[in-house]
Amino acid sequence: MYKVIISNGVFRFHLVTAAVEAVRRGTLALFLTGAYPKGWLAKVLERKIGLASPGMLRFMDRANPELEERQVRPLWIPEILIQGGVASVRVLRLHRANEWLQGVGLWTYGWLACRSIKRSDADIYHYRAGYGGRSVLLAKSRGMLCLCDHSVVSPLVFDFMVHNQGRIPGREAIAGTRLSPAWKQVLADIEAADHILANSELVKTTLACHQIGRERVSVIYQGLDDKFAEGVPSGPHTEPRARNHILFAGEVSRRKGFDFVIQALEAIPQSDWVLTVAGGIDEVTAKEYEPFLKRGNVRQVGFVSRQILAVLMEKTQIFIFPSLAEGSARVVFEALACGCYVITTPNAGSVVEDGRHGAVVPPGNTEALRAAIASALRNPELVSEMGMRNRDFVRLHYSQSAYGDQLDALYRGLLTNRGPSAVRRGEKAAPHHHPLSSDRV
Repeated sequence: MYKVIISNGVFRFHLVTAAVEAVRRGTLALFLTGAYPKGWLAKVLERKIGLASPGMLRFMDRANPELEERQVRPLWIPEILIQGGVASVRVLRLHRANEWLQGVGLWTYGWLACRSIKRSDADIYHYRAGYGGRSVLLAKSRGMLCLCDHSVVSPLVFDFMVHNQGRIPGREAIAGTRLSPAWKQVLADIEAADHILANSELVKTTLACHQIGRERVSVIYQGLDDKFAEGVPSGPHTEPRARNHILFAGEVSRRKGFDFVIQALEAIPQSDWVLTVAGGIDEVTAKEYEPFLKRGNVRQVGFVSRQILAVLMEKTQIFIFPSLAEGSARVVFEALACGCYVITTPNAGSVVEDGRHGAVVPPGNTEALRAAIASALRNPELVSEMGMRNRDFVRLHYSQSAYGDQLDALYRGLLTNRGPSAVRRGEKAAPHHHPLSSDRV
């Protein structure tokens, strides 16, 4: 039986789910993450502060009762640094300070992770891109197979896609692209890996932009996790849905396609639709979108818990998510599981098929998005029928256990296919230069 170290990094990330599935199979050696309250601290936070506020919900989402505390190694300092960078932008608009703090936070995470690597005899080091750094070199020297988990389009094409209506560029268009210290670390971790795990075919395609062979990349869609699935009724709807209600969920920004949501809906009579917007928005963007968000048939609810999001999805027939650049948006799987008809783009990195689960429109195409929304509003029976099929489709093919099975098969396959020259624990590793090992962050 193999053993795996899974390194989640900071913030909410799907490697928590990977760790839970490894626990269920008896293969988890350690789970590394950022801030993760344990023992008395977890009890204090739960009792005194509560988990009902949006901030605490985000903060505690990594905590899972199936993970034994002895298996969890929290790395608080990197979380403080990276969260400080985020706050410096939101509060003081200090973008350079944010870049610096993000870079230092990632470097510190990789450095601190080395202590856990040294004490482990695991066979696999499954780490999140950006949070590897020095720990990848150490894991390789100890004979571990290093699997890099990357869950968004390539750093080299990310900004280009956001500012060019989701178009994937050729190599000539990204020559000389300036990367932040954080993006540099992400790219270095990808290049240093023995193998790369992407969460969609979209991500795999964009990784080819910096000459990473497709044979080095495997794709596993994360799908629906148990925590969300438990809050969604498995039977038929007991309450009728409002036929003209539309839901958008996610960060309210250009990257998520909200500019095109506005343009598309403004071309449809206001009496035909009601839009609910669930997701965070920064102050600058909020002012830009203010005239639209203050309309009488637009309801803005801000960031909500996943439980409340499930309730919103259960009450809504049409879910729209015209993203320009993703990895694989979890919110789309959640909408499918709640029986929504989904209108999205190929750049959402989902499994939605046009005409089967909803409508797939070209990214950045306002007219195509308008036509898809208008068609859905005109055909409520078809929308309802597809929505019911979507519920069964996701639960059958994209459950958390299915994700765990595929991940287990990948681990076993990679270990089986390792070449005879792989370094074994106790042997001296050949020198290996991490692409950023000499950079100052």
